[in-house]
Amino acid sequence: MGLLRNLLHKKSAESSGRARTANEHEHYVLKCEALEHYVLKCLECDFTHHIPRDTDGNAMTFSVDTNAVKIQCVYGGMFTVTLGLKGFFSVKPTPESGAVLYSSIVDNMKVLNAHILSHVDPVFLLVRQTPQQTDHEYAKKPHGSTYARVSKERGVDVVGNIDISKAEIPGVSW
Repeated sequence: MGLLRNLLHKKSAESSGRARTANEHEHYVLKCEALEHYVLKCLECDFTHHIPRDTDGNAMTFSVDTNAVKIQCVYGGMFTVTLGLKGFFSVKPTPESGAVLYSSIVDNMKVLNAHILSHVDPVFLLVRQTPQQTDHEYAKKPHGSTYARVSKERGVDVVGNIDISKAEIPGVSW
């Protein structure tokens, strides 16, 4: 939640001259109606997690890449955060349910991280960053020079030079 709060606080301060509280942003940005949307299905068991279909708001755009099994949030048209789930989940459209779904990386990551850890412990969250983007991708083995090793028993170890203020790391950012 720190990343979302930081990005939206910065954008709102720039655009309106006043800082909004995190609750103002969460109420506006994070929830959407569950019309036709997507369901992520675990490749190891029958666990499912519903996520919104592509949505566009004033402060954030949420989208799903079904081929790459990746969700993406673009904040204020200026900063992009992605979460890759290929190798752990499949994704497909599903009819409307009327439920409230959350369209932020961190809200979905909290549920998905706990489930992934029920099958793979430790799991590696690969992190790639540029000034305008942070890509997160779950993997069973570390790749590259920047990642977080996440374990139920051992906690989180961050490897490499990761700007935590622009990343969503379980046990570190939230």
